[in-house]
Order: sequence, then structure tokens, then C-alpha cells
Amino acid sequence: MGRGGADSGVVAFGRRAGAVIGAALGWGLVEAGWPRLRELEITVPGLPPDLDGLRIAHLSDFHLGVPSPGALAVERAVDWAAGRGPDLVVITGDLLTHPRGEPFLRGLVRRLPQPTLAILGNHDVAISRDPQAVRSDLADLAPATLLRDEGAMLELRGRNVWVAGVHPRLIVRSRAKTDPNALSTRGADFRILLCHYPRVFDSLEPGRFELVLAGHMHDGQIALPYPGGKIRFAHLTARYPRGVFRGPAGVMHVSPGLGTTFVPFRFAARPEATELRLRCP
Repeated sequence: MGRGGADSGVVAFGRRAGAVIGAALGWGLVEAGWPRLRELEITVPGLPPDLDGLRIAHLSDFHLGVPSPGALAVERAVDWAAGRGPDLVVITGDLLTHPRGEPFLRGLVRRLPQPTLAILGNHDVAISRDPQAVRSDLADLAPATLLRDEGAMLELRGRNVWVAGVHPRLIVRSRAKTDPNALSTRGADFRILLCHYPRVFDSLEPGRFELVLAGHMHDGQIALPYPGGKIRFAHLTARYPRGVFRGPAGVMHVSPGLGTTFVPFRFAARPEATELRLRCP
């Protein structure tokens, strides 16, 4: 092949590669704004019979304040959850990546039914390698209740339900932090712990909480599927990437979340809003 033929082959290859990369980026943007709206039944040992069928809308990882199709996914998820009329709405952290998203966040929260309870995540306090993360550290989120190493007693279907929330400094080694076990209470019929980090599950003592709700993992955000599983590039060795997990500490649901970090794409890791329907064993 002559020099001209070689050059034309390189150009053709470059064009094909550019087309593939462009298509992949385009799909990543589409997927980031295309939330899965999912209903999920889970059996929870210790759930009182009066609470059988209790519905909890689990939202997580909004990451508002930076350009991303994830904001569209969050808005769709909030409207869906509001339309479902659940018994309880929870948001498990990373509400804001940048404070400029706070007005939008507050507008969305006002659409949600009450009671709505929320916690902060690592992006809310800028504990992150994401260069876009700027500390917002909200002190309140009215009309929602923002839990910062504290709990709230709710009356749901005639039963006392204790919902406690962990502050994201839990992962900062050099600072004093609250033991999540200490956030439990004996004066409730059912106890739920909200923690942004799923690994809290390994620190909980049996009998402290019946249900744990977490986020943070984004299902890897950018993943490569293979038969029987997928490689999650953001969290290659994560024990709790998404879904339902059971152990001595109880039952945990890890939300895939709704927003994005670092890059505004998702691949094989769709955002999700989940309505959990709790069932007695």
C-alpha cells in the first residue's frame, strides 16, 4: 500500500473511532437523564404486622448545582414519588455538589409529600475528590426534616417509627464522630437508619435497626456489563454496590442514586428512584 493509502486508512479509522466515542458520550448523557422508576418489595424481619405494606420512597444522590442531565432525572423522580403518595420519603445524601443548586433543591423538596426526611452526603460537605464539589452543609431543608446525627419519631399507621440519620463526617478519621449504634432507641416499634455510606452496615450491632437505607455508590455510574454481572469502574471492589442486602444487622437497601459526579454521564448504571414496599416475614 502506498503512502496515500496508509494515510486514508488512518483517517478512516479516526473517523470511525470518533463516531463510536461520540455515540458513547451521547448515550451516556441520555442514560444519565433517564431514571428507572422502580417498585420493590422487601421482607424485613421485625416489621410489625400493622406496618406490613408500608411504602417508602427512597431517593438519593441528587448532586444538584453542576451541569448534568442528572438534574432532569431528579425532577422526574421527585414528581413520580410525589404522585405515588408513599407513607414516607427519604433522601440519603449528596443533595448538592455546589451551593448554587440550593434554590432548585428546595423547590423540589416542597413538591414531596410529608413526612420527608433527608441526610447529607460527602459532597454536601466537600469530602470528595470531585473538583466541582463545594461545601454547602445545609442546616435545614424545610418542609423536609434534615437529620444530622439525630433521629425523629414518626407515627405511621398507628405505630411509632424511629428514623435516625448519620452525618457524613462518619468517614473522616481525624474528627470525632457519632457511633451510629448510639442513634438507635428502644422506644419504637420499628427503626430505620439513614446513612449515605453503605459500609455502615458492617458497623451496626444486631438489634439496633431493622432497616438501613443508603446511597453513595451510583451503581458504579460508569460500568461494563458482562454475562452475570458488570465491572463498576467507580467502585471496583464495593461490597454493597446497589440493591438489597441482608446480614446480622438487619436489611439494607442501597439506592443507585439519581445524579452524577466528576462527569455528566452514566453507562450501564441508570439512575433510579425506588418505592420500597415492606413486608413481614
